[in-house]
Amino acid sequence: MKLVIPVNWEDDYFEKIDFSGTEEIYGKLNIGLIGGGRPSLTLRDVKKEKVKDFVDEAHRRDLKFNYLMNGTCFDNLEITKTGYHDIRKTLDWLSEINVDIVTVSLPMVLEIIKKNYPNFSVSVSIQVRIDGFEKARYWQNLGADKLNISYVDINKNFEEIRKIKEKTTCKIQTIANLMCMNKCPMVTLHGNYNAHASQKNHVNNNFSFDYYLFSCAEKLLSNPVEILKSAFIRPEDLHYYEEAGVDYIKLVERSMTTDALARIVSAYTNRSYDGNMMDLIHGLSKYIIYNNDKYYWKGLKYLLQPGKINLFKAHKLVSKLKSLRSEKAFNESFDLYIDNKKLNGFMDFFYKGNCHRDCNECNYCNKFAEKAISYLVPIEEHEKAMEALKQTKSMMIKGDLF
Repeated sequence: MKLVIPVNWEDDYFEKIDFSGTEEIYGKLNIGLIGGGRPSLTLRDVKKEKVKDFVDEAHRRDLKFNYLMNGTCFDNLEITKTGYHDIRKTLDWLSEINVDIVTVSLPMVLEIIKKNYPNFSVSVSIQVRIDGFEKARYWQNLGADKLNISYVDINKNFEEIRKIKEKTTCKIQTIANLMCMNKCPMVTLHGNYNAHASQKNHVNNNFSFDYYLFSCAEKLLSNPVEILKSAFIRPEDLHYYEEAGVDYIKLVERSMTTDALARIVSAYTNRSYDGNMMDLIHGLSKYIIYNNDKYYWKGLKYLLQPGKINLFKAHKLVSKLKSLRSEKAFNESFDLYIDNKKLNGFMDFFYKGNCHRDCNECNYCNKFAEKAISYLVPIEEHEKAMEALKQTKSMMIKGDLF
């Protein structure tokens, strides 16, 4: 089983990361004709020449490069003359720079690739939510080479993972280090939001104010046992997935600093991490845009659009974000310490099929949470930070931002 790791376009990327357990790296421009799985706000703006440089360097290191065209909605432009030709222009460019793999969400784009670009291998995005072998077969029959299974739905359902492997011929991949909540009902909607927030010439001009992110963070961080129930996979638990037939483990995030990525990749390459499990999960201090003032203020342009929100009312929110940047424990791990080694044995329960999915009738995860999770600050301080998240969401619901 090999790793698939994100590209952040930083100059120190290839020098700081250990690629010994990696077969493939992935990335995309922050804005595209077909958007992606992250809003432009969170990603570095780089030129096409930079992409080619990274593809060339990947090949020098015997790594494959996977370019993402994985937005879940293209405003139906794929069925217009202009949209179709734009897709073909993008694929022509990717072919010219020798990209190896393209990840897609739209079935029509997959068919376009298979008909016209036999040099590409095609990976089906996590965002199409493959949660059973029936959906897996559909994509296989369209010509997919690799399937990203729905991590929010079946990362802990080993029986279903085995079925997908047994009943398809595709390579299987899942994400390890996202803490999206189990069976998240918003994941498809969030995918659409991200697609439009990174889509070129979209009517919203890449405006980004993430209701779904605030909603999810509030639920997970206000009750940290939900993190254990989430789709997250510890480095020590990769062997369960290998035994179930998973071929690749995908790591995130493309928006992280190289140092943060290097630590995460090292942990999963060595299949062990002695420390705070939150070090391996997306967090504010790990983001390039949050760490670097230049990118931070530049990134706010996607938020502070006078035609989209009331800038006077948004000033209060920006001030709050600025003050949170000074809170070390919150920025690094959302005030939480999850002792990774105290979770040894946690996954056995799921691997053996003992989870019946009704948390109201089971206390298994809570017992591990009591043992492994603690706060790095007084609980009152953590609750104050949570209140800031709730107030931000409330400003959207009440219309105070608009």
